[in-house]
Amino acid sequence: MPNIPRPISVDLLVSRSVSPSSLYGLRDVMASVGVGWETFVTGEPPTPRFNVRIVSTETGTLTRASGVEIRADLSLDQAEGADIVVVPGMSVSASEPLGKPYSTMCDWLRSVHKGGARVAAACSGALVLAEAGLLNDLEATTHWAYRDLFRLCYPRVRLRPEKSLCCSDARPDIITSGGANAWQELALFLITQHAGIEQAVRAAKFWLLADQGGLQAPYMAMPLGIPHGDVAVRECQVWLSEHYATRTPVAAMVERSSLAPTTFARRFRRATGYAPMDYVHTVRIEEAKQILETTDASIERIGEEVGYEDSASFRRLFKRKSGLTPAEYRRLFGRRRFERYHLNE
Repeated sequence: MPNIPRPISVDLLVSRSVSPSSLYGLRDVMASVGVGWETFVTGEPPTPRFNVRIVSTETGTLTRASGVEIRADLSLDQAEGADIVVVPGMSVSASEPLGKPYSTMCDWLRSVHKGGARVAAACSGALVLAEAGLLNDLEATTHWAYRDLFRLCYPRVRLRPEKSLCCSDARPDIITSGGANAWQELALFLITQHAGIEQAVRAAKFWLLADQGGLQAPYMAMPLGIPHGDVAVRECQVWLSEHYATRTPVAAMVERSSLAPTTFARRFRRATGYAPMDYVHTVRIEEAKQILETTDASIERIGEEVGYEDSASFRRLFKRKSGLTPAEYRRLFGRRRFERYHLNE
């Protein structure tokens, strides 16, 4: 009789803020390992490799704001012995920390991690790990829209929002994945680690999980950011939004602020999280993205329009900021990609 491996126990930790797409995507993919491919392709006896459960601080049915009803399999008091605990993505504010309503989840997470469970989070679920202190001094990722929140409220986290997956060599028992569909990267990582490459390949084929390239940088935009009270800096930000192509924008902002250059630089970084010139580059590249998405203008012309006379420098900076060359970005997000969805009349 063949030796059948014990299924790896995976608990998906949810609250009323959970994103149903992240939750059920993770559940469906993980639960299919050892079952889906075998049933539909090879005819092998199905042998589930993961035992996936939904656990919550509340019992019974949780109703999301969208009206989706989610039923937890177990309460936290009942959930024991998980090998892996995953916090799926959540629909929560990008300007306020989670705070007291999540204290019970955080306490439980710390306890199961101390007991030997591997802990992971998808998208904004990383906020729960950060609130629990599990990400302190570690590299982690999350949806890029939460950059400012991490900077202000969880400063000990070494946030890498450009990455789609982070797993520190120092703490391989803690894993985070980036925004939205990056839960797929997390699922494939866990399948590879705990069930092997062959099962990961099968899952990728069965569910049509595309290779996301390891980066979410191409999908990042510059969010509004959490409001700050530095009037001088805010006025300079407003000015720059219309004058980003100015030849010496930082010097112009320093002059407008009536501050000493070092004082301006310190206050600007404290208010925005960016060094002044890095902020200028980010604004310029965001504008370049918009032009690439909506026009067929040449790369050289776009670089000049946003403030870069040297086309090679513009291309290098664009690649550093977005992870793609301008031409690659246009192929991914340009209008020609989406024109094929027009119905022929």
